[in-house]
Amino acid sequence: MAGEHEVSHGDILRAIGTLEGKLDAMRNDLSQKHTDISEAFRRLNDVEKKVAQGVIIAVAVGVIAPLLWQAIDPQLHFGNPPAELRR
Repeated sequence: MAGEHEVSHGDILRAIGTLEGKLDAMRNDLSQKHTDISEAFRRLNDVEKKVAQGVIIAVAVGVIAPLLWQAIDPQLHFGNPPAELRR
């Protein structure tokens, strides 16, 4: 029975080489995944900045537009007589 399945030195070295190859492939995959995740976070950061800028602009327009509308309202009549003349 002992002679049925003998493992040679070459078999052990081949198995170690196979493991090294698998570990190298896993390390490369992990490195690529890390790079991909870093790129995704960079892009997400850019999107967040642009959304924040859009929100700031929308808030500014929302605050300024009514004030501007009140400032120019006496000059705009859209075909109706001014409020002073309607009374």
